[in-house]
Amino acid sequence: MTVDDGTAAGPVDDGAAAEPAVMVWADGERDRWLARAAALDPGVHEPAWSTTGGGTYPVPAQMLWAIARGPDEVARDVIARTRLRGLRQRVDLGRVVIARFGIDALDHAVTEAEGSPDQLGMLLLPFRAPRIAPLAAGWLRHLGSARLWARLWLRRHPETAVRALLPAATGKPGRVRQQAEDALHFLTTAGHGEIDIVAGYARGGPAGIDSGVRALFAVPPGFAVPPQATHTARKGGDPAWTCPEGLPEIRLTDGGALPEDEVAALIAGLREARLEDPPEPAPGDPEPAGSEQPLVVEAPAAAQPMVRAPEPEVEKLIARCDRASLAAFGRALLDEWLTADMPAAQAWVLLAQAHVGDDTTMDRLAPLVRGWPPKSRYLRAIDGHAVLATMGTDVSLRHLLAIEENMSGGAMNERATVYLTQAAARRGLSVTQLADRLAVTHGLDTGIPMDYGTRAFTVTVDEKLSPQVVAADGRVLARPPKPGAKDTRPEAYQWFLQFKKELRATVAGHVARLRKDMTRHRFRPARDLPAVVLPHPLLGPLARRLLWGEYDAANRLVRALRIAEDGSFADLDDSTATVDGDTPIGIPHPAELGADLADWRQIFVDYEILQPFPQVHRPAVSLTGSQRAATGLPGWGPVAPERILELVREQWTGNAEYSAAPHTRITRDLPGGHTLVVDFAPGVPATGNPVAAGPQRIVEIWADHRWSDHLQRARRTPMGVCDPAALSEALVELYPGVIV
Repeated sequence: MTVDDGTAAGPVDDGAAAEPAVMVWADGERDRWLARAAALDPGVHEPAWSTTGGGTYPVPAQMLWAIARGPDEVARDVIARTRLRGLRQRVDLGRVVIARFGIDALDHAVTEAEGSPDQLGMLLLPFRAPRIAPLAAGWLRHLGSARLWARLWLRRHPETAVRALLPAATGKPGRVRQQAEDALHFLTTAGHGEIDIVAGYARGGPAGIDSGVRALFAVPPGFAVPPQATHTARKGGDPAWTCPEGLPEIRLTDGGALPEDEVAALIAGLREARLEDPPEPAPGDPEPAGSEQPLVVEAPAAAQPMVRAPEPEVEKLIARCDRASLAAFGRALLDEWLTADMPAAQAWVLLAQAHVGDDTTMDRLAPLVRGWPPKSRYLRAIDGHAVLATMGTDVSLRHLLAIEENMSGGAMNERATVYLTQAAARRGLSVTQLADRLAVTHGLDTGIPMDYGTRAFTVTVDEKLSPQVVAADGRVLARPPKPGAKDTRPEAYQWFLQFKKELRATVAGHVARLRKDMTRHRFRPARDLPAVVLPHPLLGPLARRLLWGEYDAANRLVRALRIAEDGSFADLDDSTATVDGDTPIGIPHPAELGADLADWRQIFVDYEILQPFPQVHRPAVSLTGSQRAATGLPGWGPVAPERILELVREQWTGNAEYSAAPHTRITRDLPGGHTLVVDFAPGVPATGNPVAAGPQRIVEIWADHRWSDHLQRARRTPMGVCDPAALSEALVELYPGVIV
């Protein structure tokens, strides 16, 4: 470590003595951070940028130039007058600023880190400054990379952290004190023993250390930093609706009812329901091997905590209760909490459903969880996802699958996906495998009886998955006859009509999921096709009408295969193909098929296979060998300006989001950490009438790293590194904009 003296920091909180802030660099760290200036390529340089002052807000290229290459006074001026929010290369910008200006960049680093702890908290690592200690202590509760940055900062600056946090740790009870105590306990578990830490405090604090301060370093047994509280501390008594008198009776498994005093004990135990500690290890890496960028994991994408198991005494009480009766009791509590407008102080009621609920409870809870995000009840939605995943029953996970599949993206969708992944892993499965096994059959695997009283039918489906009935004499009818006067159960006909609607919705859901399997490269082991998918009464017929593919460890298509009439695999020559059971099998996108696409199209035509969604006949763009090696694709035109704005409103991002200038570029993120960049001219205004902008011409299409701001003129990324399916989908979206 190297230490650079800096300017004095402000006074430590709660009257502690002031301590100068200094830079403490790891070996070679400053040089590595400064070298990131090479990645800040502005593409252009305007002579006016070399002067300071003025009221003009610097454009992104000017910010990159000033920080990476500009004179010190210009760089300082730009940093003082602007915020770097909106730029993708904020990590590199921050590292270069700190390496150039050292302790003078402390305010900038703190501002950046406070605004985005997971992404930018690592910028604080070289600063030994008391003001950072409370931030680090608070981040120990985060699920994302901020937790790792906090631990690394505390390990690098333990004595400064102790001197800054002891006043809070010995002060007024509350969240700030709890965070300070957690940080001190962490330092002890990290190898900074009581003697070293207290001695460090003594060098900057009072001559004597009382026993109360020493007690702070006594680590509780099994210590782990707790997660953010899911409900606020209760003030006063509990609401009346939590009292046993107004709640349903709980029956016991051996007869009788749970006594009222034990019901009160059960409620007291359920009141402690909370999420588990943040999963270990803390995610992220400031300098991962083989990468120029830190590994950053935002909280929604990090491993999520399940609901903590109840205390042993509470588990014993629960085990004595009749499950259905206990679940009804839990639903009554849930209904009371909902009626009270979901008070945060009683949010334990929601989490407790993981302990007392059943499948009926999950049926009740799932629509609520689905509806909370649009009402800005995000914390409750997260708790709901945790309950569904912790329950882990087929019913609860079907609900969680449906919630995840129907989300449009964003942080909440990420959390639902992570919870699904963790719940599937508990069964030793991937999410795709879990979805296959939980796919609803509607009873069609055994045949559904339909009884008119005097006549009986069996409901099945045809090859197109439309419902049909089989009469007692074996006749197959497209629909059941209407009930007659002698039929004693005419309501069965209405049941069939409702069943037909539900079946149509289920099949549509299966088709949508399989389509996403294709575009998102979701795989299943080859053994699952004959064992799980093909025997399924709904998935099987859909799977037989799709083209499948064998993939390697790098997710590259090895060969395409169809499912023959006997359930075996057949290759392009119609020969039987043997595939190892552990081999990843997926639904290939036509862009992956290359020269074989035309032959596969003909095979599907010859066998009269009608696919459930466009696959081999899907519009696709496949790059040639030279195009894959190239660092860009030529443009075309004219393109309707309205189409540009349509794309911006969908999954593309325009470059005029935060300015009055017109859009001259749209970008779309691709899998694998890449971004597709499309430049066009003369430009489309972000507001107003787009038609007035006139026809546009796409100038260039190129790929870049996702972390870049795409300002450089040099093109360094071959188009072939892009995921072929995602690239094709994006390019196809561009083509409808061509004016014919």
